Amino acid sequence: MNTLRFGCIGCGNMGKLHLLNSGYVPGMEVVAYADVDQEKAEQFLSDFGGEYATAEAADLFADASLDGVLIQTGERHHPALGIAAAGAGKHIFMEKPIAVTVEEALELEAAVRAAGVKYIIGLCNRLAPGVARAKQLLPHPWITFGQCTDTVSGQACHNLDLIVHKFHEAPLTNVYATGGHYYGLDEHQPADSFIATLRFADGSQACYIQHGRAYNALMRKYSFQLFGKDRCVFLAKRFKECYLSTSLAAPDFGYVFEGPDFTPLDPENPAGHFTDARGPHGYMGHYDELVALCQAIRDDTDPPMTVEHGRHVLQVEKAIFASITSGEVVDYTEFLRQWGAEQPI
Repeated sequence: MNTLRFGCIGCGNMGKLHLLNSGYVPGMEVVAYADVDQEKAEQFLSDFGGEYATAEAADLFADASLDGVLIQTGERHHPALGIAAAGAGKHIFMEKPIAVTVEEALELEAAVRAAGVKYIIGLCNRLAPGVARAKQLLPHPWITFGQCTDTVSGQACHNLDLIVHKFHEAPLTNVYATGGHYYGLDEHQPADSFIATLRFADGSQACYIQHGRAYNALMRKYSFQLFGKDRCVFLAKRFKECYLSTSLAAPDFGYVFEGPDFTPLDPENPAGHFTDARGPHGYMGHYDELVALCQAIRDDTDPPMTVEHGRHVLQVEKAIFASITSGEVVDYTEFLRQWGAEQPI
C-alpha cells in the first residue's frame, strides 16, 4: 500500500482531533502544517511529527510530494482554500460546514469536479457506528424526530445531513419552520433556535428541533428517534447508544459504545494535551471519514460524503431560514431552482 501524504491547514482543536485519528489510518501520514499563526503550526509539528510548518497554505499547495490536505480553518475560509487545493491537484478533507453562502459552495463544487480530485466533507456522523446500526434496524423510518443543543452554524449541518442523506432516501419536497433568537447565539442568522418539519416524496416526514442549551442527560448534544410502523429506534447520548423497541417493555436490542471519550496526545503524560479523539473505534465517525477518503483515493471512487452533499445540506438550512423569515411553507424543488441545483442522489 502506497502511503498517502497530507498537509494540515488550520492547527486548532479540530485539527488535533483529526491528526490523532490519522495516526491510526493505514497508509496515511500528515507531514506538513500551515496556520496563519505559525507558532500553532510549529506546535503541531512538534506534537505530531512531520517535515515542516509554515504560515502560508500556498506552501502546501505547491508541495508536489503531498497527495492531499486537511482543511480545518472554519467555513468562511473553506471555499477559497478548497478551490486553491483543487487547482493544485490536492485531494481534500474539509471540516463542516462547507461555506457561508450557497454560491460559494457551488463555486467550490465546480472546482472540485473540474479538477477530478477526491473530496470529503466532515459530516462524520453518517459513518458513526450507532447511526449505521440505527439504519440497519429501521431502514425506512416513517417519522424521524431529532434535536440538537448547540449553535446552528456549527451543528445543524450534522443532523440535517443525517435526515436528508441517511435516514430518508426519497427527495425532500417541502420545508416549514418557525423560530427566532432565544439564546444570544448565531446573531448573523435569522434564528438560533427553531422547529422544522421536512416532508419527503414518499410521504415520510422529519421533525428537527435546534436549541441552544442541553438539559437532558440522555439526549446530550444531539439525539434521534426513528419511528416505523412496528418499531422505534432511539439514538442517545450523542450516538454513543442505540436502542430498538417494539413495545413499551425493555428495549429489544441495545448498542453501547464502551470506549473512552478522550485520548491523551502523549500516552506517557496523560495529564497534558488531552483532546477528544473519538477513535480509532470512536462513536462519531471521525476516524472512519479519514479511512473513507484514503480508500476513495486508492479506488478512484467518490467518498460517502461528497462536495454535493455539503452544498445540499447548506441549501436545506437556507430553506429552513427562508421559511422562518417568510412564515410560509417552502417548495423545496422550486427553492433549488434559484441556483440551478439538484438534490444529490
